Amino acid sequence: MNKSMMKLATLAGAALALTCGVVNAESTYGYTATGAGTISATAKVNITVTTPKLILLRVGASGSAAEAVALTASLTSIPGGATSVTAGNSQASGWNDGVPTLTGATAAAITAAAWTNASGGGKVSSAVTSAFTNGLTAASITVASTTVSGAGLAHPGTDTGTSVETSFARNAVASSTWVYSIAGSALAGIAGGADTQVVTYTATAL
Repeated sequence: MNKSMMKLATLAGAALALTCGVVNAESTYGYTATGAGTISATAKVNITVTTPKLILLRVGASGSAAEAVALTASLTSIPGGATSVTAGNSQASGWNDGVPTLTGATAAAITAAAWTNASGGGKVSSAVTSAFTNGLTAASITVASTTVSGAGLAHPGTDTGTSVETSFARNAVASSTWVYSIAGSALAGIAGGADTQVVTYTATAL
């Protein structure tokens, strides 16, 4: 095959490839033998927009560290004795053998917020991933929620021991303030000292 024939073969192949591409596209025609009246041809284009899916959750201050919630109980008096208790050793008490009563505590409010563009919105759940060890239970820590924006983001359960999924709508920030508390009655049978539990919150796109 000479060079001229090879060039013709190449051009013919290119034309065939182009023709095949046209065949694969939608192509219609309108026709009338008389040339009168209105005729039409249609062709459709399918346009697909792909949007990334995102979900965001924040509990407490913005950052990478877990929020610290401090609940510091107190002892205001000694039964039958001192009505004001201060730190120190060998102080006069006047104790009458009654059982001391501890006072519970309430932490400062923290903000919880979530956002997603998932078609079904999102949900938030919780789980205790590291438990107390001194006798306290997760149910001893109660949590109150107050709406800040959107429909709010209620804490998943009224205490940290009960996880009740809370849902939120898409494309709108849902937030609430969460206030953690412990009652004095929950402290009656536990050992003195600091003890920590870890609660992990999970936001899931629906």
